[in-house]
Amino acid sequence: MTANATLPVRLWDRLLHWLLDARRASSGLALMRIGFGTMTVIILAMYLPNFSYSFGAGSRWGEALFRNSAANDYLWPLPALFSREDPDGLLLAKILVLMAVAVVYALGWRMRIVSPLFVVLWLGFAVTNPVILNTGHYQTFRIFLLFLLLADTSRRWSLDARRRARQGAEDPALGWGKWQLPRWVPVLANNVAVILIGYQLCVIYITSALWKLQGSTWVSGVAAYYPLQLEELTLFPALNHLAWQLTPAVYVASWLSVYGQLLFPLLLLTRWTRVVGLVLVTGMHASIGILLALPWFSLMMILGDMIFIRDRSWDQAIAWVRNRWGTSRRAAGSAAQSEDDRELVSVTPAPVAYSRE
Repeated sequence: MTANATLPVRLWDRLLHWLLDARRASSGLALMRIGFGTMTVIILAMYLPNFSYSFGAGSRWGEALFRNSAANDYLWPLPALFSREDPDGLLLAKILVLMAVAVVYALGWRMRIVSPLFVVLWLGFAVTNPVILNTGHYQTFRIFLLFLLLADTSRRWSLDARRRARQGAEDPALGWGKWQLPRWVPVLANNVAVILIGYQLCVIYITSALWKLQGSTWVSGVAAYYPLQLEELTLFPALNHLAWQLTPAVYVASWLSVYGQLLFPLLLLTRWTRVVGLVLVTGMHASIGILLALPWFSLMMILGDMIFIRDRSWDQAIAWVRNRWGTSRRAAGSAAQSEDDRELVSVTPAPVAYSRE
């Protein structure tokens, strides 16, 4: 058999190895779980002072828009979980329950139950005001949550992981009683979720870049230059004032954002180009979140990008931080001990010589 004939076989073997032999992106998925749960709690807490005008009895102002939204087309019982017909007291209680579930979701406790419960509650809550909760980044948020149902998001940095470590069940079987799924089924589901999330991110980046290339506003830097001066999109006025005055930097950043997004799937093909691609898109989202007042969208995309960082890289980074932290602690302890020794010497009285007269 020739080398060319064996190439498809080798590629197929590598694909099966990637899909079936081990769970991928466990650290990135854990960060998505922690980030999404925490984001939900903070966002809902920000709406609480005016929740009636946004989601409750006081939200009648948007009734015409609500009726035209596809969010009301969810299958039963999702639209029945939250309703604008509920009294504000009942709606507030439901929101608090959703916040509590989001906290448990972020902590990673009993995720086989909590994960689908959180998704169902959030989808039901989204029906209350599609004007707010049916925007672009909330749609992406819902898509990611659905993909995460397939993944083992609690394998790292979770209460479930701590419980498994104590019980010695690193990879517990799935099933009921004697009916157990083969080990490769949850592994495959986890890795399919990673592929779906990565695919969704690539679609977002490519389509965004193609839209930006339709015209000259992004290529010339105008699309970034003028929004930096809008008061509605300003979190830190002094920082925005400084940024838009650096015209060459705005121009270069515009080009990097467009072509970084357009070429992002190709940059993922090798390790070092992947680092470049992640730096570009992470820097772009951080800039958007800080300079254009879109923190939740930016954070959600950054969390999604974390699946492209290998678990080995996360382990190395954590080991490096722990080593540095331990070295700093030991150095501080040695310095404190030396200082104590010097103080002890300084306060110890000198021996007294007695005469024998």
